[in-house]
Amino acid sequence: MNALEEITQHRIPCGPMTVAAAGVCRRRLRDSYDQLLDRLAQEIHQEYTPPELPKDHKFDEEGKLVHKEELAKREQTAKTMQKDKEKAKKEREKNEPQSPEILESKREKMLQEGKLKADVKKEVKEYEEKLMGNSKMGQDISGKIKKR
Repeated sequence: MNALEEITQHRIPCGPMTVAAAGVCRRRLRDSYDQLLDRLAQEIHQEYTPPELPKDHKFDEEGKLVHKEELAKREQTAKTMQKDKEKAKKEREKNEPQSPEILESKREKMLQEGKLKADVKKEVKEYEEKLMGNSKMGQDISGKIKKR
């Protein structure tokens, strides 16, 4: 092989053999090969340059590379979950046992409302019976005969 071809394949011709450039010891090479070895070392071991972020990408909390739209969706989901938690907390607070005084006042209100409803129903029934009289239009359509 030609010496230039060997160099492009990262090998150095050394007498009858060729040696890999990564495994060469400089002390055993002649001065004429120092320039070649320096050039090969530069090509093989270039300075580290960190990779650039792709367009419209960011790192999330876990350090993973994610598109900006995906991050926005995650933030929106987190906001809605937070709102749901707050609603659930308010509902739990509503349904928690309350003090005996508040329960007693609620009970009294419900009893009064129930009595009022019962009184209204009773008065409505009485009024219907009064209007019904002997009228065939106001009679019960079920066909049952009521005793007076």
